[in-house]
Amino acid sequence: VKTDKKDVLDFGDLTYGGWKALPLKLINRTHATVPIRLIINADAIAWRCFMFSKEPICASVKAAPCADVVTQLAATSVVSHLMPASYDGQDPEFLIIWVLFHSPKKQTSFSEILDSAEEFLARVDIEVDSPNPTPVLRSVGLRARAGVARIHAPRDLQTMHLLASVDSLTKQHLPLKNAGNIAVYLDIKVPEQGSHFSVDPETLFLKPGEEREVIVSFIPKDLKVCEERILKIFVQPFGPQYEVVLKGEVIVSPGSKPLPPGSCCSDIPSILSNKQFLAWGGVPLGRTQLQKLALRNNSTSATQHLRLLIRGQDQDCFQLQSTFGVEERLTSNCEIRIGPKEDIIISVLFAPTRLSCMLAKLEIKQLGNRSQPGIKFTIPLSGYGGTSNLILEGVKKLSDSYMVTVNGLIPGKESKIVFSVRNTGSRAAFVTAVGFKDSQKKVLLDPKVLRIFPDKFVLKERTQEDITLIYNPSDRESCYKTGTELSTIYFFGGDEISRQQYRRALLHKPGIIKQILPEHSVLQSMNFAETFQDERLVTEVYDLPQRPNDVQLFYGNMRKIILSVIGEFRDSISSREFLQPSSKASLESKSESETSGKHSGNVSLDVLPVKCPQDSLLSQAVHPPQEKSVTEEIWTVQPEHLILVAPSPCDVAKTGRFQIVNNSVSLLKFELYWPAHCLTVTPQHGFIAPESKLQILVSPNSSLSTKQSMFPWSGLIYIHCDKGQKKIVKVQIREDLTQEELLTRLASSSCGILPSASEPSISHLVKPITKPPSTKVEIRNKTVTFPVTEPGKTSESWLELENQGTTAVKWHLSSLAPPYVKGVDESGDIFRATYSAFRCSPISGILESHRMQRVSITFLPRDRGDYAQFWDAECHPLKEPHMKHTLRFQLSGRSVKAENESEGACVSMATLAKIDNLVKPRRQAVSAASALIPGQLDLTHRGVYAPEDMYRFLPTRVGESRTLKVNLRNNSYITHVLKFLSPREPFYVKHSKYSLR
Repeated sequence: VKTDKKDVLDFGDLTYGGWKALPLKLINRTHATVPIRLIINADAIAWRCFMFSKEPICASVKAAPCADVVTQLAATSVVSHLMPASYDGQDPEFLIIWVLFHSPKKQTSFSEILDSAEEFLARVDIEVDSPNPTPVLRSVGLRARAGVARIHAPRDLQTMHLLASVDSLTKQHLPLKNAGNIAVYLDIKVPEQGSHFSVDPETLFLKPGEEREVIVSFIPKDLKVCEERILKIFVQPFGPQYEVVLKGEVIVSPGSKPLPPGSCCSDIPSILSNKQFLAWGGVPLGRTQLQKLALRNNSTSATQHLRLLIRGQDQDCFQLQSTFGVEERLTSNCEIRIGPKEDIIISVLFAPTRLSCMLAKLEIKQLGNRSQPGIKFTIPLSGYGGTSNLILEGVKKLSDSYMVTVNGLIPGKESKIVFSVRNTGSRAAFVTAVGFKDSQKKVLLDPKVLRIFPDKFVLKERTQEDITLIYNPSDRESCYKTGTELSTIYFFGGDEISRQQYRRALLHKPGIIKQILPEHSVLQSMNFAETFQDERLVTEVYDLPQRPNDVQLFYGNMRKIILSVIGEFRDSISSREFLQPSSKASLESKSESETSGKHSGNVSLDVLPVKCPQDSLLSQAVHPPQEKSVTEEIWTVQPEHLILVAPSPCDVAKTGRFQIVNNSVSLLKFELYWPAHCLTVTPQHGFIAPESKLQILVSPNSSLSTKQSMFPWSGLIYIHCDKGQKKIVKVQIREDLTQEELLTRLASSSCGILPSASEPSISHLVKPITKPPSTKVEIRNKTVTFPVTEPGKTSESWLELENQGTTAVKWHLSSLAPPYVKGVDESGDIFRATYSAFRCSPISGILESHRMQRVSITFLPRDRGDYAQFWDAECHPLKEPHMKHTLRFQLSGRSVKAENESEGACVSMATLAKIDNLVKPRRQAVSAASALIPGQLDLTHRGVYAPEDMYRFLPTRVGESRTLKVNLRNNSYITHVLKFLSPREPFYVKHSKYSLR
């Protein structure tokens, strides 16, 4: 294993949102072919930032932003490769794996005090790719730092004035200080050619807190030279960029004054703005969009008193946003004060209320200036209300793209697909369709292979256009018998009014596109200014004035829709012999795609394979043919369902297994695809001998032990064989003792005490070879039963822990699930207690060798019923916290009301939550939930709700505080993420986000 530094890949300092790739070279010097597997091991935060890629990082990708790089590269956290053997006299075989680090995005304000840079540490483990546990061959450390790049310069030098006579040199020093928390490389230059300004040095390296000077020189060549340039200071490689204004004037002779302002330079106004206009483009009706501009007081001594006012024909659609304390107010005018050489940020909000173009202006008037009364400046405001919105119909909708499947392709024969593009917005849209053979490398598809009709058109609001794809596969492509991605089609679209402004801007500046778009962009070769089909049918009025950024607005507001075309080739013999009439897909029909789109909706990450064209596997595996063909019996999978137990932090993950049975007389090649972020599957691919079977091991990833809110999880393992058949194995991961099993056993018990059967019976669950526990701690009474207790009163019992070993043990108690209650009323329903019905004291401690610990457990019922709850005792040697094992015990008790109390008292919904459909899975299909008969569910308690509408605090002294707990309940079968909005003072909420299972 070869790296730049010994056993470590150091990515250095990067800004938040940046990325960097380093190579990792593996050399096989042995005479054996070795299957290897590379795994990234890190904590939850760093694990998301490092990934592998077998593809080299080309120059075009290096210039792209982080989000584009991650999508373009086939990046993953696990890589397997078969390294060929080396032979004497030849150079050894090697493999280069690129390790990519992309730092997370983080927003920081300029006034925020920075901490030290955030460090990310991880490790690459290289091991033999084997189904059995193998030692790590080599480990390579990964190290990176992410922080904020911030450059400071003196405020009075952010505009530099230099005076010089003709052909003479004048210099001025510009100090630059690294006020960020990471080291930076600066690129400093005056970009315009023919400038009389120069800067030295043009590159600079600054450590955090370091300050160095650059020299700005001015050499005028002409007597009338009066030059103004921008000095750009760019932080490599992803920014930010800073600008310093350079102004140079010529002195006629030594000792004389510069030329009068009217001859070369105008008077510098006392108020400066960083923007000459504000243009929004399109904003949907009912939505708002904010833009900001900066005002600077250029005076060195006077404080400026300004009045800001929005005026014009559409002034009601533009507002000023001001901040007073913690509140934000919207006004049409305000007054501000700016001290000498100070800047202030002005926020202008655009909120269109009608389908039209809107114009206004921001007036900035100086107040209190008696010598020059009425001096004001104006900044034009423009935008239009309403936008277009494009969707595809007749194809399958995925999470962030679309997919269409073509079955039964024959080389040399055309196949036709018909679907539609619909504009659901309130304005006309333009659409341009482009087909790619390789979307990542931006390789266009030959028009002889794929034709799109129409490929350029304008679509009026709330209308649709049928699109026809004609695909003519070549003989070379027919080798793909299984589902493969034929092409990727990009639909570029936006508002037609924006395209007309774009067309108008190109008439004045034809070459501006090359200045705006990067060289590798596919938009460089696309002509959006030509005539589009049906563009004359649009009668929208656009009377917006021309702005210098019309082209930037056009590309910035353009949207892209991705359609993956998935196909499967067949020859004439296989189609005649094996395909049943019911399984032949009619390429003219859209019924299959429409049905699958309604059923699947947005596909989650859990059902996407780890590699290969995702959409082909998904469409073919999820929708198997209704009638089995003869070829399906060539090989089988046993079983077709696996139930795995979620891993815990203190135990190894339990492994499940299934078998692939080869019933044929020939060698069977197979390959597996699965959700790699949740499952580990070995082997991934291989061969199965004739009339034999192979066992596949499946286990949940250990990282899931910290993600309890995602259970129960369901996913699919896809199996592809060279016989042209695909099968799936459904996998479910659920908690060690799930709510359903506990409730089922609770319901089957007469008094609420769970039976003593120790482990739940889970089909197809195979436990690994059990290793001896790390401690010799035992629980004497694994079932603790409490005496009958009245509601509101307490009873006590004991749990006895005994350490029979020779070393001290650290132990900790924790509940596995909420207490469940049966027999609350006559209905026989089971409830979940929303409070702690059982309390342990102490909750943790150290147990010396050959000693016994008694833990006091208190039963505190608030309602009648039979209570049951499982708890875990986590133990590990005192000096070896990584060697953990868990002991489980059960608590149960009964609560009965006194004889003089009424038995018909209602159940307190503040302390108990009813469990409906106790033996059904927690996550059900939406169709099943919507099919319930009205009246079966209390509509007020469906989904997430609060049992109380108002909470009242007790009287509180001034300066003191009180705390109330608000109960929120999730009565649905899915996990909801709640966002808490901060109330007004003097009330505060500690939580901002919470995942409610």
